[in-house]
Amino acid sequence: MLVAPKSTGGNFEYVAIPRQGPLYISGALKQWQGEFLYDRDIWYEDRNGNIDPGKDLDDVDILMVTALINEAPRAYEITRAAREHQPDLKIIGGGPHMSPLAEEALRYGKVDVVVIREGEDVVGQLCDVMVKYTGQNLTAQLHKVPGIAFLDSGKFVHTEKRGLIPADYVQLPDFDSMRDLTPRNPLAAGVLETVRGCTEKCTFCQVIQQFLGYRMVSRETELLRLAQIQKLAEDGKIYTAKDGRFSVFISDDLHPPPLRATKFRDERLARLKSWNGHSEDMWMICQTRAEVGQDPELAQAMRQANIEMLYLGVESSSAENLKIVRKRQDPTQVHRDLVTLNKMGFIVTAMTIIGLPYDTEAGIMEMADWVKTVSRYQTANWLTPLPATVNWNLVPLDEDGSLLPEGKMRPYHLYTGREFMFQDKRWGMQEAQEVYAKYTSKLHPVDKMYERIFRMFRSRAYDGVIEQRRMESMAPISISPAKELAEPRIGQLEETVFSTLQQTKESVFSSLRDLSNSVSARFGQTAAPGVSRSAEMRNAITARVNNLEETLSVKMDELSDTLSSRIGDIRASLSTTREELQVSLASKVDELSKSVSVKLGELRASASTGLTELMETAASRKGELEGSLSTRISELSESVSTKLGEMGDSIAVAMNDFKGRLDTLSPPRRSGISPSR
Repeated sequence: MLVAPKSTGGNFEYVAIPRQGPLYISGALKQWQGEFLYDRDIWYEDRNGNIDPGKDLDDVDILMVTALINEAPRAYEITRAAREHQPDLKIIGGGPHMSPLAEEALRYGKVDVVVIREGEDVVGQLCDVMVKYTGQNLTAQLHKVPGIAFLDSGKFVHTEKRGLIPADYVQLPDFDSMRDLTPRNPLAAGVLETVRGCTEKCTFCQVIQQFLGYRMVSRETELLRLAQIQKLAEDGKIYTAKDGRFSVFISDDLHPPPLRATKFRDERLARLKSWNGHSEDMWMICQTRAEVGQDPELAQAMRQANIEMLYLGVESSSAENLKIVRKRQDPTQVHRDLVTLNKMGFIVTAMTIIGLPYDTEAGIMEMADWVKTVSRYQTANWLTPLPATVNWNLVPLDEDGSLLPEGKMRPYHLYTGREFMFQDKRWGMQEAQEVYAKYTSKLHPVDKMYERIFRMFRSRAYDGVIEQRRMESMAPISISPAKELAEPRIGQLEETVFSTLQQTKESVFSSLRDLSNSVSARFGQTAAPGVSRSAEMRNAITARVNNLEETLSVKMDELSDTLSSRIGDIRASLSTTREELQVSLASKVDELSKSVSVKLGELRASASTGLTELMETAASRKGELEGSLSTRISELSESVSTKLGEMGDSIAVAMNDFKGRLDTLSPPRRSGISPSR
C-alpha cells in the first residue's frame, strides 16, 4: 500500500492532481524482476478519503508513505497508528520531507526504513529483503541496500549510494494501481514528467537537493507518456471538457533558461516541435523561467504545443533579494520578459516570495502593485524553511509564535507558505499574518482559481453520485410503497437542479474568461516603470471581471451547498414512518424552497452589483475601447443576467413539480389490510 497523506494549506493544485512519487515507485515494483511479485494499491487521501490503519491494512505486507513538509504530521499519524495496530507490518518512508529528515521519521514516525532521494532503483530489492527477512537477519541485509536509512540497535545508519538514475528509469507511471481511478472519479488533470532536477542553485528550493543534476527523459519516453495521458482521457479517467480538451500539468519542465543552458534549450526546442500530433487536445501548464520571453522561437514552439499557462519564478522585485538567494535574474529584465509573454497570449502566473532578507512591508506592497500589471494570477508565499536548504538553520518558531523549545518537533502543519515560521526582528507571527493578508488582498491568487476549478470539477461528478444512489435504491431492502415512489422523485429533482446549476456555471464562467482573454490580447502592457493608459484600462476591466467571477463562484457554491444539504434532509425523511412520510416531505420541500429562494436572491443581487460595476468601468473608458469590445461587454452583462434568471426559473420549476407530485407518494390504504412490505 502506497499512501500520499491529505494535503494541507489550501494548495488545491495538489488536491486536484496526483503526487507523482507513488506512481513511479509503484511502476518500479511493477517492472521489478526479483524473488517476489507485488500487488500494488495507491491511496491518495485527497481523492479517496483518510486511510484507516486499523482496518485498511489487514492484507498489506508493506506500507509506504510519502509526504511534503506540511503533510508530515498526517504521515506520522498514519505510520504510528499502523505500527500500533500491526506491530509486524513493514513500513517504508520517503519523499521530500522524510528523505532529508530520515532519523526523525525512523524514531518519531516509527517507520522501519527511509529511502533517501529517488528510490525507483532500490525499491524492488528493498521490498524483497523486507518480505524475506526479520529481526537481526533483516538488519544485516539492509546494510547491503544502497541509499536508505534505518536503525541498527538504536544507532542511525545511512547507506551510501553512488550515481544518479536515469529520469525514465520507470518509463510510465503506474496509473493502473490508483485506487478508484474511474470515469466516475476521474483526475482533474493529467501530469507529465519530462525532466528531473534543475540547472539553478536557488537557496530556498528543495528540488535541487531532492533531484540532483538535470536529467531529461528520452524523447521516446516523452511521447509514450503523452500517449498514456491521451488514453486516460479517452477512457474518461481525466476530466474532459465539452470541447474535447483536458488539462495537463508539465511537472517542473522547461526550466533551463535559454540564454545560459544552450544545450538543454536546443534539445527542448526540438522536442516541443516533435509534440505535434501528440498534444492537440491538451491544455498545458508548465513552470519555466521568465527568460523564455527573450527567446521567441522557443516561446512560439511552446504555444504551438498547446502550452497555455506559465508559472514564472519572479520571487521578488528587489535585485538585492534575488542576488542573496542566488536567483540569477534582473527585475527590470523580468518585467520586459513578462510583458512579452503576456502579449504572446500566455496566461502568466507570477510566483512570489515575501520575507526575504531585504524585504520591508512597504516594499512588499509595492511588489503587489507591480506584479499585477505583468501577470494574470499570482502565488504568494512567505519564505519557508525547508529541509535540505540553508534556511532550515533559521531559528524556528512554535505554533504560538514563540521560539521553539529545544527538542520539540516543529509545527509542520503550519509550513504551508502562508505562515511566518522563523525568528526575525522585522515581524512576529501575528504581524506577519497581517502583512500576508494585506499583500494577498492586492493580488489575484492562483489558489482561488484552483479552488473554483476544483469545486466545479467535483460538482461535475454529481452524475456518478446520483447513479450510485440510484443503484443503492435498487438494493433488496424492505421499504414502503411510498418510499419506493419517493426516492426516484428525489433523485430526479437532485439531478435536475445540479445539472442546471452546473450548466449555468460553465456557460457564465466561459463567457467571463473569453472577455478577459479578449481584453488581455487586445491591450498589451508597457515597460517599467510607467503604466500606459491601455494597460490601466486593461487592468481596470480585468479586475472587475475577476472580482465578478470570484463573487459568482462563491455565491453559486453557497447555493450548491444549500441544495445539497436540503435535498439530503428530504432524503433523510424517508426513514420516517409511512403515516409521517408525506407530511415530512411537504415540510422539507417548503424549507428547501425558502432556502433556495434566499440564496438565489443573494446570487442575483451580487451579480447585479458586479455587472453594474463592470459596465460603469467600461463606460468611463468608452472612448478608449474599440467598438467590438464595448459591444461584447454589454452583451456579456445581458447574457449573464439572462442565464442566472433562467437558472433560477428552472430550479423553481423543478421544485414546484416535485412538490406537486407529493400527492402520488402515499397510495390509498385498503380497509382492514395492513401494508405487507
